[in-house]
Amino acid sequence: MMKKWKLSDFWKQTLSCTLGTIIGIILTFGTSAWIENREKKATERTAALMVIHNLDVFCDDLEETTKDLQAVDSINMKVLAAKDRLETVPEDTLELFVGNFFSFQFSPNDQTAETIFSSNIETWKSIDNSEFIELAGQCFSAKRFLVKFQERLEAEKNDLTDMFMKTVVYADKPTKSVPEIAASMLHSAAFCSFIKKQHDFYLQGMQQGLKVLLKQTDNCKRLMDVTDEELQLFGYNDETQESQRH
Repeated sequence: MMKKWKLSDFWKQTLSCTLGTIIGIILTFGTSAWIENREKKATERTAALMVIHNLDVFCDDLEETTKDLQAVDSINMKVLAAKDRLETVPEDTLELFVGNFFSFQFSPNDQTAETIFSSNIETWKSIDNSEFIELAGQCFSAKRFLVKFQERLEAEKNDLTDMFMKTVVYADKPTKSVPEIAASMLHSAAFCSFIKKQHDFYLQGMQQGLKVLLKQTDNCKRLMDVTDEELQLFGYNDETQESQRH
């Protein structure tokens, strides 16, 4: 017959305390790890939403700018085609033609998300998806290129109109009618060349650039499983916080 072993009260208490300590350590470290992982996931989500929302807003603005440029280009090409018979072009069309050259296009460019994403190493560390990080970097590069592209268009147009004002409008009789100004512009080889360049180069470039950036942004959403509704809510919260700060 085997002898049964019984633990003394001392060993029972010691074992109970030891087990309690071990369980406490496991729970403490397990809970800390769970909280840390949860915070990391939340940071990753916020960073991804910030990046994609910024690109989404830029694409929306660029789409509007491109539509405006397309409307301007349509008028310019119509007037250019009739430059030898301007009397057949309605005066309101000529007013739009002249006015478009003397208007200034300003497109806001929020670089906050790009700066944080590019310069903050903690933001990079918080995102586990390397494909998303690489694609987001490409999107920001495309965005910078398109901003510079628009600035180049505006600068070229402004230089042209400044030269025209100094050498034609102010150098000749003080006042000119809209048809006279339009005729003077169309007799300038520089203006005609710019109209064609805007049609063949700038407009086409912006349309193609927008198409590429929209596709890349959609891929970013797919990689991080981000919905338009989620982005809309993030944008609303971001705007609310911004307005409260001011």
